[in-house]
Amino acid sequence: MTTPTAGVLTRHPDLRIIVPHCGGAIPVLADRINEFMQLFVPAQETPPRDAVQQLRMLYYDIAGTAFPRQAPALLQLADPARVLFGSDYCWTPAPLAETHIAAIDAAEPPAEGVTWRSLTTANAQRLFRRAAARRTTWRKNPTPS
Repeated sequence: MTTPTAGVLTRHPDLRIIVPHCGGAIPVLADRINEFMQLFVPAQETPPRDAVQQLRMLYYDIAGTAFPRQAPALLQLADPARVLFGSDYCWTPAPLAETHIAAIDAAEPPAEGVTWRSLTTANAQRLFRRAAARRTTWRKNPTPS
């Protein structure tokens, strides 16, 4: 018997979930999660669920200490188009947030010709199209005070 939440990502492919902090240990444990899932999901289920494929459907932010190890591990699991900036505001003190941003700027680029800032900005604009459109409209036509 599977739980009611089993397969939610497969049944609802348009569901957008953002996992904080580079997914924590998820990128490193994804293959183990997949192996255990294959053991416990009924064999008659078609198509069989693949945990790694489902984890790739999620979005991940790079809040916290993402560099030098977590973000590269995340890119082994997630497509770069699913990576967003995260600051962990208001829980991270400003000096530490500045350290995290400096690490992002100093990190190896995620792809040739792309910075982490440009990648995460473009991804956020794509994910939050309506909010980005409202912001653009507001900048063009600000309401008089």
